[in-house]
Amino acid sequence: MTKCVWLNRDEDFRPGAELFRSERHFVLWSYSATHGQLLLRADHLPGEHDRLPTTVEVLFTPIEAVRMQGAYRGLAIRCATADEAARIERDGAGRLPSEARVLILESEGAAGHVVTLAVGWSEGVLSYLRPSLFNAFSPYDPVWPTKPLAGVGGELDVASPQAVAEAFRTGMPEGVRRERHRHVHLLTAVTEQDGRRTRHNLGVFLTEADAEEARRLIEPDVASCWVEPLPMVL
Repeated sequence: MTKCVWLNRDEDFRPGAELFRSERHFVLWSYSATHGQLLLRADHLPGEHDRLPTTVEVLFTPIEAVRMQGAYRGLAIRCATADEAARIERDGAGRLPSEARVLILESEGAAGHVVTLAVGWSEGVLSYLRPSLFNAFSPYDPVWPTKPLAGVGGELDVASPQAVAEAFRTGMPEGVRRERHRHVHLLTAVTEQDGRRTRHNLGVFLTEADAEEARRLIEPDVASCWVEPLPMVL
């Protein structure tokens, strides 16, 4: 079972109120320029490789300004007081939107801040095929999610062509998180015989250029054909 909390109303952000506290080890996990999303994740103990039974994620969106560490050994999030918000605005965040919430991040005596409109957190069992508790499959956008956050990001998790080829040659290890992805290109054609049309998936290509070349070669012999990108999770 997944437990979720989402705060975006004025009454959720009382000056000085503590919103979240955890003793877990959080790391800055992902950022998406789309909707200004920033994600923290805690699923390991410091220095350990084995995952904890559940994953905790904290999502800020959209963010206006941020001063943050790369990792936190224990984390508390609270609403800034009026004096703290004024100081953060004066010391570098610039003029803040009237609806923005200034949140203080505290850990081991150090403090940072995030200026955002909403914050939420979720704890649950994260399947090795699911990139984040905040990015799941949607029937309204039926493409398998391959990144922790939807939208445009740094694309640091794109697998190389060599990694894709190696996965085909040796297979994928069982029970290991799928942290990378790459788009492959599916060539599909429709043939017609005796008034009946039949659809065929002809091949998967690592590069769009190869898929388009194959499309040009078969185009004269089929009723129609096209290339579409598909995400491959590695």
